[in-house]
Amino acid sequence: MDESSFDFRGLTEERLTDLLNDFSDTLDDVAGQHPVAVSPWWIETECAEGRELYDVLYEGEAPRVGRDARLRMVRLMDRCPSWDTNLPGLPDGVEVGESVQELAWSVGYAWWHARHRHHVACLSFASRHLRGWQPVSAADAATGDPVPADVFFLVENSSLAEFWRSLFAREDVGEQDFFDRAREAFPELLFAESLSFRRFDGTYAEMRDWVVRVLSVIHDHFADALVAQSGQPHGVQAALGGFGLNLSPESANTRSKPRIMKQRDVEYGGESYRCEWHGKKERNRNRVHFSLPDPRLGGRILIGIFVDHLDT
Repeated sequence: MDESSFDFRGLTEERLTDLLNDFSDTLDDVAGQHPVAVSPWWIETECAEGRELYDVLYEGEAPRVGRDARLRMVRLMDRCPSWDTNLPGLPDGVEVGESVQELAWSVGYAWWHARHRHHVACLSFASRHLRGWQPVSAADAATGDPVPADVFFLVENSSLAEFWRSLFAREDVGEQDFFDRAREAFPELLFAESLSFRRFDGTYAEMRDWVVRVLSVIHDHFADALVAQSGQPHGVQAALGGFGLNLSPESANTRSKPRIMKQRDVEYGGESYRCEWHGKKERNRNRVHFSLPDPRLGGRILIGIFVDHLDT
């Protein structure tokens, strides 16, 4: 929780109330999926001239904010545990871009973790206008020299997907952890237990980032393209091709062969799903096969097969 982003200066009561409601909506959504921790000193943050957050949120002092919005935010913030203050070398002040932020405790906490190759997103109040990955630097505790790291600033819950997906490369996620991370990054996709990168013609390191791109397009755009194109394969294929990937169903020739098509059937949760749509890395090798959105899966899509190439 980026407590240093709570800057209420220059905001009308109406605007501040709206922003607090937006922040609480995001906090409520994120905390329902992931742990959210706060600095133990967050209520001491100066949010206006001569005013700490405690004064405004708990005492109702100026700058004024709608009572319901204020009490809701207090309730949500009070549920958040404090992060560990005993990490060695935690900074008090940081520089975000070219802006010095004094007493930005939680940004310093996120910077510390980024230095150790474990990224923590900072949930921010919207007034700061920081979004996504931003360069942050702080002084090394031993040398005093500034050390850069990237920190992700989160304002809308929808940005969580960008954060999780970028970690595959930033943290060099290994094969053994891929699917646990993928479930976070692609919540509307399901993954068959039989999936294995070893069925590709190529190493995990060679295939991982391409697979992440394919899953991103399937998750974000496949269902919408089906609706927009009335399920017509050529229209869907053309629409998805705009994202730089080749996704298509099987050809009419392949679909005419029942024995061959059964290779596209995948068992999941005791039922069978046909995964004939696929992303192609190259013309003759490496495929990710997936199903249509299915009511049996709550409208989600099953990623069913990683493979060099199935029979056609």
